[in-house]
Amino acid sequence: MKNTVLRITAIILAVAISACGWHLRGAPKNFPPGSKLYITTEDPRSELADSITRLLQTSGLPLAEDPVEADFTLTIHREIEKKRTVSVDARGRASEYELITSAEYSVQDKNGRDLLTQARADVYRTLEWDDAEVVSKGEEERLQREEMRRELISRIIDRLRRIEISAPVTDNPAAP
Repeated sequence: MKNTVLRITAIILAVAISACGWHLRGAPKNFPPGSKLYITTEDPRSELADSITRLLQTSGLPLAEDPVEADFTLTIHREIEKKRTVSVDARGRASEYELITSAEYSVQDKNGRDLLTQARADVYRTLEWDDAEVVSKGEEERLQREEMRRELISRIIDRLRRIEISAPVTDNPAAP
């Protein structure tokens, strides 16, 4: 009986996940086999860099612990979170906000060649605001920010997949 319940739960969960369009994407396949990526940021407390690192580690892309051993370097220059008032009510109070989460980043190979220079990824959401529901709206904003961060990471990784790497990275520049 217990195994049947577990199987049914697993099937329902699998159907629900596939129905919403979610799927785990693998590591970028355009990097040469065996190459390592080093992720760095100008902000040592970057949640974005930590999240990208965890995702790429679980998807199988070898990550370098040190920039010297890396074939490619992803640098996250800036992470930006903004909140703009979009509309106001009759009393002049904000009734709708636009949430913006952005990142500026670049990618270089180990020879210092820029593969991607000052790229930017942006995610926008609209948040309706009600002063009578400050606590719940604050929680809604927090959840939207988490979702926006996941989408931002997805956009950065998708962009990494589309980087044109013309030749395998080798230690010997004369090698084919």
